Amino acid sequence: MDSDGQVRCLPQDEDESVFDVHGQMQIHNAKGVLTKIANVYAERLTSDVVLLVGDKRYAAHRVILCASSDVFDVMLMNSAWREFGDNVVTLLEDEKCQAVFPQFLRYMYVGEITVTVDTAVYIMKLADKYNVHDVVLLCVEFMKSHIGKAAMKGYLIEWLHNSLLMCTEQSALVTALENYLKWNFDQISAQPEWVNLSQNILEWLLQQNDLAVKSEYDLYQRVDEWLSNQKALIDAKPELTDKQMHEQISEIANRVLVHVRYPMMSVSEMAELLLKSKDQDYKKAVIGLVANGMNFHALGYETHARRQSKDVVATGGRQFTPRIYTDDMWSLKVQADVLDNTERYHRVASVFFSPVNFLDKEDSRTDAWEVELYPFGVRYLAARIIDVNYNANAQQEIPEAVIRTVRVRVGANGLLNGERRFMIGVLVFGREDDDEYIVSCRVQVAYFSNQRRVINIDDIIPFEELQWTSEEMPNLYMVGDFRDKVKIQVVIVPLNPYSDPYSCDAK
Repeated sequence: MDSDGQVRCLPQDEDESVFDVHGQMQIHNAKGVLTKIANVYAERLTSDVVLLVGDKRYAAHRVILCASSDVFDVMLMNSAWREFGDNVVTLLEDEKCQAVFPQFLRYMYVGEITVTVDTAVYIMKLADKYNVHDVVLLCVEFMKSHIGKAAMKGYLIEWLHNSLLMCTEQSALVTALENYLKWNFDQISAQPEWVNLSQNILEWLLQQNDLAVKSEYDLYQRVDEWLSNQKALIDAKPELTDKQMHEQISEIANRVLVHVRYPMMSVSEMAELLLKSKDQDYKKAVIGLVANGMNFHALGYETHARRQSKDVVATGGRQFTPRIYTDDMWSLKVQADVLDNTERYHRVASVFFSPVNFLDKEDSRTDAWEVELYPFGVRYLAARIIDVNYNANAQQEIPEAVIRTVRVRVGANGLLNGERRFMIGVLVFGREDDDEYIVSCRVQVAYFSNQRRVINIDDIIPFEELQWTSEEMPNLYMVGDFRDKVKIQVVIVPLNPYSDPYSCDAK
């Protein structure tokens, strides 16, 4: 990989060498042969087929195309295909794929191509379409390691859409893109490209428990922006009547808005939604859903959930399940200096307070939390257990122990009313070039009581990853101006008996 974030795919053997083995001469001149093939491509002298891509014509050679691509092999050599025997073959490509087609074609001749954040997805589309498998793999690996930069440049949604259209081999890339979208939602939804997100992906996204967002109210506002764009697209179709336009946007809104978790908003926030919905085509859907949220605050968890048992079953309890809310009300950021700190097993401790629940009608009590970050492992000093009767024979020596883990320790301070269930989310920040974003997420359900006050969450970052860094290859998990800090955000929200049981396998 070049320092400018480009990847060049090169032929494996570029060296010319001659070996005399047992009286025989073996000549390895792969580079020279490739140069000759490249000259054939450049001179176009022996071309036997022309590829018409957009308004441009590319002279090519059937033997090279067929050797490089199974699709071209069938297209050009199988008499059942209409392109068989044609001297000019028209390839239908979108505008952005047309722009990178010369690079793609040249790769078939010289085995070299440059992939950047700006071109990766379009080269991958061509390689997937024509079954040039090695280029697909190159693009996938490049994209997996440059998601942060792509997101900053506004490509993430386009990358995700196109990756979902590829074969199942790209599932790792799709998962990485989906996770970035979930955990960096506020960043992505603030970009102009946000409104281009497909409806299917939006519906999936709104059903995710580990969606990191400032608040449910902020989430609704982003969904409303998306719906406004959908309405503009529908209104621009002259063939539709006003009634058909209204029916289409209402259907889309009904399918999308049902996944917003209105009970997790405050009463004042829901009142704002009602006021705003007066002039919207989908106001009927908003009014019904907000009314459900209002009843939740008025009646409380148990009464409302009992009356709405049908809805609870239909949504899997998600309406009453909080997400990873990054508002200061529910979360705390913790940062540790890991390069300048000379103490090997040091910890960084912070305290914050969160509301006891989401109900507006409850009192202003808060839960107090102590959060500790151990970036370089946990050390337990040697100790001795002494018998209460001071019996020397009953004494037991406990040796020093070190746990190689990056740990977050969460402790509940103050008295708790019985056993209570909480969702704890740990967001880990990283940095690519000059851009900081969330690279991983851990979600865990924890039960706290006066007898059980502490939970340890280990391996939030692979331990070995914090043991190295360099200017040439800076560590992904090191943030700050000098790449010398570890940064996390801990979210703690209460779960009620009707919340969807948390299961988050994303690491």
